[in-house]
Amino acid sequence: MEINRRHAAAAILAWVVVYGVFVALAGPTEFVDDVTNISGPRLAVMMVLNLLGTVTMGLVLYTVGRRVGLGISAVESILLNATISLASNLTPFGQASGLPIGGAIISRWTGERFEKGLAALSIKEVAGFTPAILVFVFGGGYIALYGPTVPSRVRSLIAAFSISVTVLVAVAVGVYRNPDTTQRLVRRLVTALNRGLVYIPRVSKLDETEIRGRVDSFAASVGDITSDPRTLVAAGALTTGRVVAQGLLLWVTLAGVGVSVPLVVAVFVIPVSLLASALPLPGGSGGIEGAQILLLLGMAGGSESGVIAGVAVSRGLVFWTPIVAGSLTLVGIQVRRRLATGG
Repeated sequence: MEINRRHAAAAILAWVVVYGVFVALAGPTEFVDDVTNISGPRLAVMMVLNLLGTVTMGLVLYTVGRRVGLGISAVESILLNATISLASNLTPFGQASGLPIGGAIISRWTGERFEKGLAALSIKEVAGFTPAILVFVFGGGYIALYGPTVPSRVRSLIAAFSISVTVLVAVAVGVYRNPDTTQRLVRRLVTALNRGLVYIPRVSKLDETEIRGRVDSFAASVGDITSDPRTLVAAGALTTGRVVAQGLLLWVTLAGVGVSVPLVVAVFVIPVSLLASALPLPGGSGGIEGAQILLLLGMAGGSESGVIAGVAVSRGLVFWTPIVAGSLTLVGIQVRRRLATGG
């Protein structure tokens, strides 16, 4: 499973168009003035915070991958995670298409089964909800009760959102406590989807025995990870660190363009806006940025052009870092394959 070059080019073009719209909304002159106000030392801090977020998520992959025996080092995990983020940023359906490609990349690098790599990535993504839940429930509760700078109407919406997340967590706990039932449902769903492949031209369905074996292998790998509380706690702590790092990045960037927002608000909007990554957009381009802009303007106010510039710069760093690092890693994977095959 490869990253289609045309899809990658289309994703980059979409990113350019989206950011062109943001620049137009802010006003080209105002946007340039705001961005050029960011000092050199502040830019260095922004780069460090962005790198910290990248490293942290790579270590999450290392933590869960070690549990299922992927046999990759911490450095390899960081680079592979950047490559997987590259796939999410440059494929049409974001995370939905990035995860299967990521599973194939890990399988190719490690020689392990595809399902094992996919299970590790899935748990990594689930662990990513840990800080979101903490921020939604506790951060949202704090803003709703003690956020005097946030309009009362917005605070009421945040309170309702936090309660909804609490209910969803309760449902997720119920699923976690009934793994056999969940596995049967997944097996039935995948089998039904496989049977539907016969209606798609040039696509043939897979052997159902093989599908059951792959689903069981995936479930076993997930079970290995979720049965170890230390792995789950470590992964949750690391993903929380990543959200805080991105919140600090946004906060520092906004201050650099002359927009002052409470730190708790900057951290809160990160996981909320990342819900837009579920949209069928490469890397959530446009959706995540738009959500952050609307949330910041609604919760903290400030200069519209400054908020747009701050979000565009911080998200630009987050978007392009895995593209650069992941592309270099992909080249390394290809070179390694050629050396292994004598090509």
